[in-house]
Amino acid sequence: MKKITNETLFELKTIAQPAVGQNQVFYLETVVNPETNTYDSAIFSIDAKTNERREWGTEATTHNSLKVSPDEQWLSFVTTDPKKGESTLWTMAVSGGKPQALVTEKGLGDYFWKQDATAIYYQLAQEETVSENQDDKEKMDKQKEFPQVKATTKVNYLADGVGFLKEKKHSIIKKTIATQETELIFEHKYPFVFSGLADDQETLFLTFDKEEEDEWDYGSKVCLLNSQTKKTESLENILPEGTYTFAAARNDQLLLLGNDLSYGFVTLDDLFLIDLKTKAVKNLSKELDVAFGNAIISDFQQKNRGVAITWLTDDTFLVPVTEHGKLQLYRASIQGEWTKLLDEKMDILDAAIYSESKLAVAYATTTIPSRLGLIDLASGEVTDLYDPNQAIMSQLAISKPEAFWYEGADGWQIQGWYLPPTETQESHPAILYIHGGPQVCYGETFFHEMQVHAANGYGVILLNPRGGQGYGQAFVKSILGDYGNKDYQDLLLGIDAVVANHPEIDTNTIHVAGGSYGGFMTNWIVGHTDRFCAAVTQRSISNWISFYGTSDIGPAFVKFQLLRELDGTEGLWKMSPLAYASQVKTPTLVLHGENDLRCPQEQGQQFYMALQRKGVDTKLILFPQSSHGLSRNGLPNLRIERLQAISEWLASHENKSVN
Repeated sequence: MKKITNETLFELKTIAQPAVGQNQVFYLETVVNPETNTYDSAIFSIDAKTNERREWGTEATTHNSLKVSPDEQWLSFVTTDPKKGESTLWTMAVSGGKPQALVTEKGLGDYFWKQDATAIYYQLAQEETVSENQDDKEKMDKQKEFPQVKATTKVNYLADGVGFLKEKKHSIIKKTIATQETELIFEHKYPFVFSGLADDQETLFLTFDKEEEDEWDYGSKVCLLNSQTKKTESLENILPEGTYTFAAARNDQLLLLGNDLSYGFVTLDDLFLIDLKTKAVKNLSKELDVAFGNAIISDFQQKNRGVAITWLTDDTFLVPVTEHGKLQLYRASIQGEWTKLLDEKMDILDAAIYSESKLAVAYATTTIPSRLGLIDLASGEVTDLYDPNQAIMSQLAISKPEAFWYEGADGWQIQGWYLPPTETQESHPAILYIHGGPQVCYGETFFHEMQVHAANGYGVILLNPRGGQGYGQAFVKSILGDYGNKDYQDLLLGIDAVVANHPEIDTNTIHVAGGSYGGFMTNWIVGHTDRFCAAVTQRSISNWISFYGTSDIGPAFVKFQLLRELDGTEGLWKMSPLAYASQVKTPTLVLHGENDLRCPQEQGQQFYMALQRKGVDTKLILFPQSSHGLSRNGLPNLRIERLQAISEWLASHENKSVN
């Protein structure tokens, strides 16, 4: 058996966006292309009865937003030209034939089919001042020679992965398939989310910021847009005070996710049912203490949309829930009855209704990177349709993670996973790898990087300390205003628990690593204990005071997570790892993306410079053209460079404990 390596990333494929039509399951298959340094995706279909596979799409190397029309006659998808910055929405007959370009625009957003499949509604976000008389290339060349200043009066003027946000007009356009006619349905000066279309073929569901004029106000509201009258109707007056987003609609029944912001944006949602005729509102989940949606993190999947709340019948609907590191499926009814359909050790990444009793899914487990399958909603049985990695995985030695529970601070039960080295060793090093968020979780999913570390001879410790999702409201809110306290204790107690059960771990050679919140916690740890022989801090936070003004989420995050404002700088400084940098002795590698606007580059630089000032063994590596998601969807060559840098740092600092 061969070891998994950094470059295995280029061999494995991911499956996403299943869509069903005429007994065929359409899906995207994505592979990392090392020659072009891109993620290339193609559209395939598989007949669930004959297993016959077929490729669809265009000559483009990337496809996205895959859908099947309601009458199952058309396949639709989007391709993007990275040089021109234009996206094209295509339609293609399921019976065969050439794809037809329906729309080509810059700023093309989501789209939805009209129920009778005669038209598509799509969203556009375009700059207010667009020159129609100048060639795009000439315009770009001129901007390089004569760059323009960037000015704003907005609070929300940055976005990670996007950069400086220019003023845009936001609109919804209707395109009739037969005549190719277009009609402007809605135009707005503020951003909004086009969430879906009602079965009446006239009502559109839009989600807006709750107070659009007040950027300091947090929350969202759902409105109904009548495509005939062009008028919007807010649902705020019939709902309890809070923040709401669209979930699903069928006939005159609307499902919304919402909460009262009791704990800011970590308040767990309830599921509300609204009768659009009577305007009656019912909370269907007030007795539940669960996290709707998928909060499980990994570094491997591409283009997955997640499992949406989806109607199964006129009275029942499918609901995804994250619990204990698994993506569980429930059937709920309009009467408020809940039945658990699936509770397996797996991560369901994407889904589409195949029939009333079956679900087409893209899924992963801790040892399966990506598969396409059918789930029987009655029995819970999973039938595999296609595994693009079967041949490669059969030749690789894979570490099988061991799930466990241990007692954290205050006697709380904390969950974790341990990946042993793929080759048994009497004594071996280990890595405590801390997840980001913090309102996410490790779980039953495939993690390429962790498998690489296991192949390199490390035991990998993955813990879900308090603050993460999947363990109830009290658990997820417990670190608000208290970062670096009980969550820190949970992590150290987790090390004790793993070492007690795995005496083969060399306790003098345990490393610590993490990114985002995990980077914050890595910085915090090395400033509070000398237990670890080396550290790798990535896209980290070191100074909450400067984070407030430089992060694209700074003000809201500090307010709702740390429960402080800028007038509470003393408290912010006490929770900042930079305040304890003079106590650091642990050799620390600092990794940061130059275009990271979530945890800006200056956060890593501040910590690096503080360690340099104290003479700590440290190194700073900056990754160009890299935003916060470098480890998951960054430029492939830089993802490999990052993995190599981590491996080299760990290897060069073994048996050098500072204890």
